[in-house]
Amino acid sequence: MADLDPMKFFALWMFTHEQADDLMVQSVERGKAVAGEGMSGGPDAFTDGFMAMVAEEKARLKAQIASGHGDEIAEQGDEHIDELKFEVAELRGRLDQMQTTLDAIAAHVGAKGA
Repeated sequence: MADLDPMKFFALWMFTHEQADDLMVQSVERGKAVAGEGMSGGPDAFTDGFMAMVAEEKARLKAQIASGHGDEIAEQGDEHIDELKFEVAELRGRLDQMQTTLDAIAAHVGAKGA
């Protein structure tokens, strides 16, 4: 590993990302071309459509940031994070209740089996 040339490493890293970027651009273009056709575009239809939607959202975000409304984006993100935290807490509470119920059932079944 000591023989590894840092310039070669970063060149390979850059090449890999360029290839991934090219593939993503192609996916977005395919997704835009078949927009509204559903899943009829072959095995990559979902990925292509999803990437096209992400690209549209990226364009909207760039426009918002360029127009000086970047702070609004951060505030919206904070609201969504708070909502997600609440939902996760709700799920955690439900899981705890389920675990308590399962423990009680296991104890009951174990007591009858003994």
